[in-house]
Amino acid sequence: PIVGHTADEREDSMSIAKPVTPTLKKKKKNKNKKTRCHTADEQEDSMSIAKPVTPTLKTNLKKQTNKNKKTVSLLSRTVLHLCSSSKTNLKRQKILKESKANLKKQKKTERERKKKEDSCCFGCEEAYQNNDETIFVKGFQHLRPRDEIKNELSNIFGSCGKIISVFVPMHCGTCVPLGFAFINLLNGKEKALKLNGSYMGGRKLKVMIATDSDEYFGFDDFDGCDLCGGPYRPRSRRPIDIDKVSFELYY
Repeated sequence: PIVGHTADEREDSMSIAKPVTPTLKKKKKNKNKKTRCHTADEQEDSMSIAKPVTPTLKTNLKKQTNKNKKTVSLLSRTVLHLCSSSKTNLKRQKILKESKANLKKQKKTERERKKKEDSCCFGCEEAYQNNDETIFVKGFQHLRPRDEIKNELSNIFGSCGKIISVFVPMHCGTCVPLGFAFINLLNGKEKALKLNGSYMGGRKLKVMIATDSDEYFGFDDFDGCDLCGGPYRPRSRRPIDIDKVSFELYY
């Protein structure tokens, strides 16, 4: 008969490790994973717990709120300033528009006045420089521009002395010359009178002292305009301002 194992042999057989099967390995891995997941969830729960508000945090919050209030007040002020400035800008734009309109009107009136002066017989400075030394010239071809006649007379009488002015009267509005002229010379009166009977453009000239001619005192067949005041006005001086003279005499 086979004798049973001794106690020592039994202990040795018990101490021998059993082979670990793959199913057991998987179970252990799953357990480890569960424990890990549990720890991660616990960590998230611990993080989600609100930390106690410390005094430093309170002071920071107060500072932030104060800053926000200041920014809001600044924004409101800027908005009010912009509104007021827009109103002032509108007023300025209105004033500028009015001033521009007034300037346009002034320019228009100035142009119209200049047109009238240019079309008036006495709308030039030469018309008011006649005196006792002025030379009167007649007989040239007058159906041509005023400036052309002035230039030709200046060329002829320029040899007698320095020319101060050449005035060629014309009809107001039509600007057609009347056929005579007044010339003022500097120390050349005697030489100019010697040109009596000379020719200009194939026509004989009549030269004399202006005071000896009827045209010095008034023009025939000349109606004039509102600016010059008619044909029989003294031609050696500017038109008299009656209101100004009466004011000076009164005071």
